[in-house]
Amino acid sequence: MIKLGIFYSLDDSLKKDIESFKLYFSSICKTSRYLNHLPHSTIYVFNIESNKINDVILEFEDFQKSFNQFYTNIYKWKVFTKDIITGLNTLCLEIELSRELKALQMRVVESLFEYHLKSENSNFEGDFKILNDKYGYPFIGNQWIPHITIGSMDINPEKLLGYSRKLLDLPKEITINNLGLYKIEEDSHKLIKKIEF
Repeated sequence: MIKLGIFYSLDDSLKKDIESFKLYFSSICKTSRYLNHLPHSTIYVFNIESNKINDVILEFEDFQKSFNQFYTNIYKWKVFTKDIITGLNTLCLEIELSRELKALQMRVVESLFEYHLKSENSNFEGDFKILNDKYGYPFIGNQWIPHITIGSMDINPEKLLGYSRKLLDLPKEITINNLGLYKIEEDSHKLIKKIEF
């Protein structure tokens, strides 16, 4: 089994900012997840059988013809309190879910979900469970809050927001102009293929 992620990669200047935020928070929290992950915004994560990887790469390369770049905004700091995946408080920068961004995610998911391995065990409930059962990922369409994760930490949400408000002027326009296909192993993200549009 291989775990794959489709990510949007940040431009160099924003990437440097996010890396410095991650360093800052790693110096002030005791328990954390994701602070060592590469800066990105997740579009879709799913598991496949190892023998399907070439099919997925071919489908992924096809996206090059499907998308044109567009703009959206990072518009606020957000904390996912008691994150359903980590149990900690996850600090992130929320990206406006524009019509174009939602369409991009749905195109990616609809093209690739046929390859996903169904997960038998899921802690998700309600709509998240329905989506996870169908697509192998619970955050799709209206249940997706596009964001750039800083980290999931043992710091209370008010403090996280207090620290973060000093870090970046918002709103900040970003150009959605690329997608990367990554192999995920624990905290390691290995780029398989990147496309720009």
